[in-house]
Amino acid sequence: MPDRRSLMIGLGAVLAVVPPLLRASTLAAASYDDPDDMYAALSRQPHRSISLGGGTIDVTFADGAPGLDQDRVIAWVRKSATAMAVYFGRYPVAHYRLLVIATSAATVGHATTFGFRGSATRIHVGRDADDGAFARDWVLVHEMVHTALADLPRSALWLQEGNATYIEPIARAQAGQLSPEEVWRQSVVGMPAGEPDAAGGGMDGTQAHDRLYWGGATFWLRAEIEIILKTSGRRTLRDAMRGMNRASGGNAVTWSPEHLLAAGDASTGTGVLMTLYREFAQRPEKTDLPTLFGRLGIISRPDGTVRFDDAAELAAVRRRITTDQ
Repeated sequence: MPDRRSLMIGLGAVLAVVPPLLRASTLAAASYDDPDDMYAALSRQPHRSISLGGGTIDVTFADGAPGLDQDRVIAWVRKSATAMAVYFGRYPVAHYRLLVIATSAATVGHATTFGFRGSATRIHVGRDADDGAFARDWVLVHEMVHTALADLPRSALWLQEGNATYIEPIARAQAGQLSPEEVWRQSVVGMPAGEPDAAGGGMDGTQAHDRLYWGGATFWLRAEIEIILKTSGRRTLRDAMRGMNRASGGNAVTWSPEHLLAAGDASTGTGVLMTLYREFAQRPEKTDLPTLFGRLGIISRPDGTVRFDDAAELAAVRRRITTDQ
């Protein structure tokens, strides 16, 4: 999630080389890249509201989003929000605003979430996106997960991006929107890319994309497994996530990693999150992922899919993770 200063510097650099006659149209097209303009649009332009899970979601179609099927977009937002409400036991913030920007594409595009003036996301959606594109989308749930926890210093960006990468498919699976096989296929394919190389240090301050997202996701997977084992299945990471969400109220506040993870540990009655954080943050913590996936009973097939071995040591843990209990 890029900060406001980097976004504004980037926009200024672009405009500096744009011919004067084109600047007016460029500014109009790029204005929502500035978070201040995004929040202004959310406040001044019409919106459609969704009430779900105790929260209100206001959807603003930027400048009317010409050519976009608004009803299809609203259905997609509701479906994504439902996955969040299932996972968190309610929609995680009382008020969430979404700025939808229409693009000439057939997919859901990139998005950024902010909290300094209330939880809000800017997302690009292609005018030609069909039902299949919305069904496949992971971006919106990923961004919604970001709103659930307190914002952290940039040195701990791996905790935030890893958390959203890990939670997004699980929340969708618990809501019946994604198969468990697909959840674990993504982990098997993605997580190895997040492992530290020979020159890698701890996770704090890393700038490497795969380490931020997939290395961070591995942290949360390991935390999930340890919580389930230490509590004999009475608690999961979901309990910690709900505790952190309830304690912070979401991303409108900024906390330290220690403050956030302590709230999660209090919700599970363990010290798993803080212990594991110390291991990952400062040194290159390696995870034997093939062995771990094997213990979970996840078997890769030659065609890239996975199958399950329900006799594996941690098969019950694997089932517990993707089940809404």
